[in-house]
Amino acid sequence: MNAFEFLGSLPGGSVDRLYQDAWACQAVFQSMSPLAQQIVMRLLFTNQGSYSHDAILQWVQDPAQVKMTAAIEKLRHLRVLRMAHGTAEYVLNPVFQDQLKKALSSLGGSPWEAGRHKLPSEKPIAAAELEQYARKRWDAVLHFMVGSTAVAAPPPTVIGILEHTGLMQPSKTDARALHITDTGYEFMLKDIHAQTWIFVLEYMKDIDRKGILSAEEMLQFLFQMSYCRMNEYYAVADLTRHQQQLLGDLVELGLLYRRGAKATRFYTTSLAVNLIFGGMLGQTRSSITMSQGLDHLHRPSKSPHLPPPTAAAADAHLLIVVETNFKVYAYTQSSLHIAMLSVFVDIVARLPNLAVGFLTRESIRSALSNGISAEQIYDFLMQHAHPKMLGNSPVIPENIADQLYLWQRERNRIKFDAGELVDGFVTTEDFDVVLKFAQDVGVMLWYDSIHLRLVVTKAGGERVRDFIKNH
Repeated sequence: MNAFEFLGSLPGGSVDRLYQDAWACQAVFQSMSPLAQQIVMRLLFTNQGSYSHDAILQWVQDPAQVKMTAAIEKLRHLRVLRMAHGTAEYVLNPVFQDQLKKALSSLGGSPWEAGRHKLPSEKPIAAAELEQYARKRWDAVLHFMVGSTAVAAPPPTVIGILEHTGLMQPSKTDARALHITDTGYEFMLKDIHAQTWIFVLEYMKDIDRKGILSAEEMLQFLFQMSYCRMNEYYAVADLTRHQQQLLGDLVELGLLYRRGAKATRFYTTSLAVNLIFGGMLGQTRSSITMSQGLDHLHRPSKSPHLPPPTAAAADAHLLIVVETNFKVYAYTQSSLHIAMLSVFVDIVARLPNLAVGFLTRESIRSALSNGISAEQIYDFLMQHAHPKMLGNSPVIPENIADQLYLWQRERNRIKFDAGELVDGFVTTEDFDVVLKFAQDVGVMLWYDSIHLRLVVTKAGGERVRDFIKNH
């Protein structure tokens, strides 16, 4: 679910309140398909006011009318279009219409622009340093998920969300410890913008449930951040009281940077700027503002993804070679990558840019016991396969792939059922009578006719005991 799908799931009143912000309307307009944008632009300044469904369909040729109908439904879902009172004709949401006009007539800029110029000058933070900070903060979350102790654990708020979302769950052996789930490992394989959006979405729902900030207010804050300039500072005083309360959590996640708890300014990182649009088809928000022409709105962004081209960039690469003897070579400088591999690989050697390990029955079974599937392990190896392996057919040796699935099936051969042991029979005849009863009523799980004992289901235990008493 991206930001705009989440917006469509909100109650109508919440959406109308969100549309009171011009930045939110600009973001919604920018997310629309070209046909949907055409509908909005034709209705935005019209004097007629409302149009029937058939009239709107006449704006395109017959082959495109199916797409036009889909665009109309999407606009209705977003509450941008609504039915005119007492008619079957469409009108623009008046709140959205007013704020979009305001956005179109503005001279660009970014939210909180005026306040930043009133702040006293101070030495700026280098862009590379700020992006390394953002990467470090987010990596702390990922390190914690894979059980790495290479960095400090994230705050309790973040840990609580990891558990609430099912990305982590209590260990079966130690209820105080958390371990990654299959959902969590799938989360780890996504790009950083998709990861942060998934996490922030749950964070948004959490603070809404707790009454700290409504979902539409938080979404408005995120839309505003997406139109800030990367690595620029803004005045804390320009934020609302509720937005200021969230600064600490957003700093912990690496979306924002603040020198201290009492600092009068905060900086936006690329995680914040690309949060809304960064998870949509892997693109980031265009740096072109609406006042610079509508034809530029759908150009792919030139905004850089994390990390920047510094020493941190080397950490972003993970290239894996898997041999037929189950030996794994991982070319990386990232301790996070090593921690992710350690979930299912037995690491035996570490060099500055290389880790060597083996896929063993024990290491794979350990991963499987935490809910990670053989398919996810295979996908991870494929996703990070060394370029020299990509020329092989298949890329991952067949015996490796087969063995991964065999080890998984090995765990699925045994079925566990709670049961009760029934024994102490004096004669074979007594045992046979009770055994037949248990079989007839469908509660028998296992029996041993030599030692005169049987196991029945937990639910059927009382029925068997009553039968024995009455016979």
